[in-house]
Amino acid sequence: MILAVDAGNTRIKWGLHDGCVWLEKGWVNTADSDRLSDAWSGIAPPGQIVVSNVAGPAAGKQIELACMGWPVEIQWIKATDYQCGVRNGYESASQLGSDRWAALIAAHSMVHDACIVANVGTAMTVDALSSDGVFMGGIIVPGLMAMRSALAESTAAIEVSGGSFKAFPDNTADGIYTGALSAMAGAVERMAEELHRAQGQPPSQLLSGGDAESLLPLLSGNAMMVDNLVLEGLIRIALA
Repeated sequence: MILAVDAGNTRIKWGLHDGCVWLEKGWVNTADSDRLSDAWSGIAPPGQIVVSNVAGPAAGKQIELACMGWPVEIQWIKATDYQCGVRNGYESASQLGSDRWAALIAAHSMVHDACIVANVGTAMTVDALSSDGVFMGGIIVPGLMAMRSALAESTAAIEVSGGSFKAFPDNTADGIYTGALSAMAGAVERMAEELHRAQGQPPSQLLSGGDAESLLPLLSGNAMMVDNLVLEGLIRIALA
């Protein structure tokens, strides 16, 4: 059994995998990371534990505490120069977030061709992966809630609440929501255009994360949503 853990800024997602399929999945809010022990109290004891943690030392400590009952050393994932068929093109390989690295590994194993990998969470990362598995680089922009909150904090006359996507927003709440989501879609499509020029073919676009479902309908081309690319990548790393 493999316990994979994706500790992000908003949620700590986890899944128990038997080497072939997922047996269980769940999550806790990162702010409530002390509840992990309860969440894992009834699962089968894992023989491997693989973790991506971008939520900081406090979340890492709670993960350690929740795993204390199992005689298994935690494998803390860090980006490397090469792993599972993916070559890291970052200027400093170790500075790439472990969540982005795991997602790239999952995407390469699924697509086997040029693709855009977008993790749409508190922040949105949009990464370019070549057809031969080279991570070419990527961008980081605020996610949907972060973008809306930043606007509210910086603009005294605007109160951000509610809102939905409309082609032609006719009120402030919809205008802010639509504007933020459109900006995110533009970032993904711009990166897809750059990768198309570099690779000579339109890339697939893989989306994951809490706001991926909201973003997906705005994208043209071959775009699809994958449930937690990070966990999928962690399993591939564990099985390598």
